[in-house]
Amino acid sequence: MDGRATTPPMPFAAPGVRELLPGLALILALAALFFVTSPRDGAFWWSDAPRHALNGIFLKDFVLAAPIRDPIGFAEQYYLRYPALTILFYPPLLYVLSAPFFLVFGDSHAVAQAVIALHLPLLGLGTWLLARLWLDRWSALAAAVLLLGMPEILLWGRQVMLEIPGLAYLVWTALFTVRHARDGRAVSLLLAVGFALATLYTKLNMAFVMPALGLFLLLARGRALLASRVTWIALALAVLGLVPLIGLQVLFGQANLQSVAGIPDTAASRATLAGWLWYAARLPEMTGILPLPLALLGLAAALRRDSGSTAERLLPVLWFVFAYLALSFVELKEARHGVILLVPIALWAAAGLAFAARGLSAAPLRIALPLGVALVFAGVTFAAVSVPQVAGYREAALRAAALAPPGTAVLFSGTRDGAFVFNMRTVTGRPDLYTLRADKLLLRIAVRRELGVAQADYTEAEIATKLAELGVGVVVAQPDFWTDLEQMARLQRVLEGEGYEEVARIPLRANIRVEDRELRIYRARGEVRPTGRALTIELPIIGRSVEGQVGGR
Repeated sequence: MDGRATTPPMPFAAPGVRELLPGLALILALAALFFVTSPRDGAFWWSDAPRHALNGIFLKDFVLAAPIRDPIGFAEQYYLRYPALTILFYPPLLYVLSAPFFLVFGDSHAVAQAVIALHLPLLGLGTWLLARLWLDRWSALAAAVLLLGMPEILLWGRQVMLEIPGLAYLVWTALFTVRHARDGRAVSLLLAVGFALATLYTKLNMAFVMPALGLFLLLARGRALLASRVTWIALALAVLGLVPLIGLQVLFGQANLQSVAGIPDTAASRATLAGWLWYAARLPEMTGILPLPLALLGLAAALRRDSGSTAERLLPVLWFVFAYLALSFVELKEARHGVILLVPIALWAAAGLAFAARGLSAAPLRIALPLGVALVFAGVTFAAVSVPQVAGYREAALRAAALAPPGTAVLFSGTRDGAFVFNMRTVTGRPDLYTLRADKLLLRIAVRRELGVAQADYTEAEIATKLAELGVGVVVAQPDFWTDLEQMARLQRVLEGEGYEEVARIPLRANIRVEDRELRIYRARGEVRPTGRALTIELPIIGRSVEGQVGGR
């Protein structure tokens, strides 16, 4: 290699304002469509989504309270009141970005979802500009539309989750990486490092693509990359920037390490062929049927092309291969983690459309075909893919708060504790109440039940006494929740006994099949007083425990 890419330098802002505005308007319209079709009233489906939303509210509350003398005590007491925080388990950037929005617009599901929606134009524009380095204006825009129209993007772009923000920053990391490969300028490399850090501080498994980007730079610039002082300065800054994140993972990321090392309920072990084919088998569901054959066509056309940089033609290949191998090695397999595979597929699919359009004799058709096909694809998938939601937890929180005496606790027992806790914090207007989780009081669960559960040894009388001592005046319970475990069965018998009366049943409305179909609300008979009882809750997910006081104002 001669040390530099053969592709001539291309200005970063090559598309002019007139070229950008129509495409940007289209991307913004798609992002708005994401938002208006998302759940925004507390009807969370995925268990992590309300936790991500609550983490941002916690940061906002933390800043307003400014607990300089005892920040750890504030955080622990906050968790005892709203036991759905995961602020240290996940990288914190999304929560830092969310906090100002909650401060300005209030605490709500809609605001949390809006923060996710704001990352969609970033993802779409970044994908367009990245594709524009190799494709014409409209074919490149087709890549962005194809990506935003894929079912997996449609799903996680309408949940308060980390996948879309992390992917958006990753695309911009790749964009500035290619820019630096072309011009060797310090600013482009520093911007690539900045976006890489933003990526990792949002979603850890996006790191699987970073080696591919590094290898691409080495192939594109050769010895010039290693000889440049800017390279080593950028590397040093990247390492320094990662130190806090590494510290958080060492202290609180045991569950993340476990997902790599081995879990008993893996969908397919890496020790089997099924484990290495797991993501390949799910690609048609993740992308939709159309992009895959187009991607194969576009990949073949790109690899056969004689013009341009060999390294740039290999970049999407390196991205896909590195990400696929890393995802397959990790024992925890979920389709949402595979969103990092979709960007190369979108780029190849757009290249396939551009290649197919070359056979058309009319120039307007050649220009219109790629974007037209992409828009039809996106429209069909938008119409066909509904976002899962489970409604009723907001109503349950409002009813429980209306019944609970001042300064007391509300106990929750059910599948979607995060949704209930989030709604208790955001819609009830009752900051004096504490929300307790039955699983935290009676069980010890390692991350999730499938990874191991230990039970306490309370009798029914002891459970009733414990609830009274903690000032539990209202209980919201999903019928028969985990009653195969004796402690949970005893709790249900306590609620159905003389000490409590059932006062309401809240039907849960879901557009998918779920196990939680109803919540029952129980009220304690007799007077309930806030007791200020000390409580310790173990958090096996981070290897820590939380201590504080429950009850009292």
